[in-house]
Amino acid sequence: MALEVRPLAHDRDPLDAASRATVIVSFYLRSPDLSAEFERTMAGDREINLGSLDTVSEWRLTRPVNVPGQPSGSADYVLIAEIAEIDRWESQATEEVQRLADELAHLISARKMMVVRRVL
Repeated sequence: MALEVRPLAHDRDPLDAASRATVIVSFYLRSPDLSAEFERTMAGDREINLGSLDTVSEWRLTRPVNVPGQPSGSADYVLIAEIAEIDRWESQATEEVQRLADELAHLISARKMMVVRRVL
């Protein structure tokens, strides 16, 4: 019986890999006391927004771990989302990003967003 070696999913269709990306959004809370409210708001968004952004395959909300060597002043929370079609996501996300920013304005002092594509 021969062992079959299959290419990785991103190797099968280079166009598919080129249309995928990851968005990373860092949130800085106005106060540590706002953590519970921020998490409740984001949990509510999980139910509402994934249906409206069909280009987002999954997202997760994380907290940075305090480890040596990590920059001071790191974000309080980091949202990481996998994007299936970057071009369509850009047009879909404009309104949603603004809506989320408006909804979180009383909780966060700043947010930063970065979209990255896989190179290797």
